[in-house]
Amino acid sequence: MKRLLVFADLHGYLPAWLTVKALAGPGDAVAIAGDLFDTRYGSYNDPDFAPEQIRSTIADLDFKLFYIYGNCDVEGFCKGFSHELSFQVFDKTIFMHHGHKDPLIIPQGTDIVIQGHTHLPQLEKIQNRIHLNPGSIAVPRNETPSFAVIGSNSINVMALSGKKLASLNF
Repeated sequence: MKRLLVFADLHGYLPAWLTVKALAGPGDAVAIAGDLFDTRYGSYNDPDFAPEQIRSTIADLDFKLFYIYGNCDVEGFCKGFSHELSFQVFDKTIFMHHGHKDPLIIPQGTDIVIQGHTHLPQLEKIQNRIHLNPGSIAVPRNETPSFAVIGSNSINVMALSGKKLASLNF
């Protein structure tokens, strides 16, 4: 894998999903920390709200997808995923959850915790663990659409414009 692109809170917006697909290059993987579809409260009157179209492309992606449900996703809409996930990338153990459930038990040995839910980017190291929230490219709460890129030795939070918002090396 070349890079892990990290997103959250797309809320069923097709333009945001198309942006994810366009940003993922050969050899990349994508992690989505919940609320990809938003089939619980979705904006069905918005022409850009198209969770069915997004779901129809999941099986034919050109990249590996790590996805967990968020508080706005209905599990039955896209079966086969869970509310939390642990996986390894670049010799780091990642634990991903949406961030709306408390208290949360983070598995021992986790190096990077990824969450969404707030629609605000965050990157910080607390003790020996990195905490990452990529923000949202669809409905950011700080007016800056953002996502994160995890490489072999660093994490960068990026504005959709290309500006680096935060960075940590590991």
